[in-house]
Amino acid sequence: MSNIAQVGRALLSPFTSVGIWYNNTAKAHPLATGIWTSGLKTSAADLFAQKVIEGKKEIDWNRHAVFCTFGFVYLGGFQYWLYNVKFTQWCGPITAKFGHKGTAPIKVFLDQAIHHPFLYFPTFYAIKAKVSGQPLSYAVQKYKSEIWESVKTLWSVWVPLQLINFAFVPRHMRVPYVAGVSFGWTMILSVMQGKFDDAKAKKDAELASKMSADAADKVNSILQNGNTVTAAQSKEQ
Repeated sequence: MSNIAQVGRALLSPFTSVGIWYNNTAKAHPLATGIWTSGLKTSAADLFAQKVIEGKKEIDWNRHAVFCTFGFVYLGGFQYWLYNVKFTQWCGPITAKFGHKGTAPIKVFLDQAIHHPFLYFPTFYAIKAKVSGQPLSYAVQKYKSEIWESVKTLWSVWVPLQLINFAFVPRHMRVPYVAGVSFGWTMILSVMQGKFDDAKAKKDAELASKMSADAADKVNSILQNGNTVTAAQSKEQ
């Protein structure tokens, strides 16, 4: 049994060392660690979603640029400031009285009911419109048409996960925690955006086909009317 334990410790040793190194790095450089972890995770998740889940032959680099920008700037940078600075300030008196477990539901409410619907998703759609060369009005339209489905999916995943985060995870590891467990969420969001885009493309194609059919019907109608008039004139002559 002792030999098995020694082998197990030997196998786990590299992972334990990496974990200790990462934790120490996050303590020393929490902002930089959060930014790099979130950005690289977002990049990997979108590539995995495109190639493995969706089976794309060619990577959509514009879409990938959206997710990388979103991961580094927003998920890594802004969320560090929000979770570790502002939430700590806003909930400071309650935390002092009830502890982190007591304030966790309040922070989850702020995060899921205010932050995500009114900052997270609008920022995502605005970045996507910018990278793809679309006007801001396009981002507004996408937000209005897709927000409810996106938020429902978000809550089903993140309400329980954020309760754990704010109640038990040390402050310097909160953004890395979100980055780590959100690999699956990012793939869900990435696939949802692909489906939304595919649905829009299909709808546009159907509309174009209908317009072409309507135009063809009008041309045929004009030609038939012209033939009728010509035949009538010939008959009169």
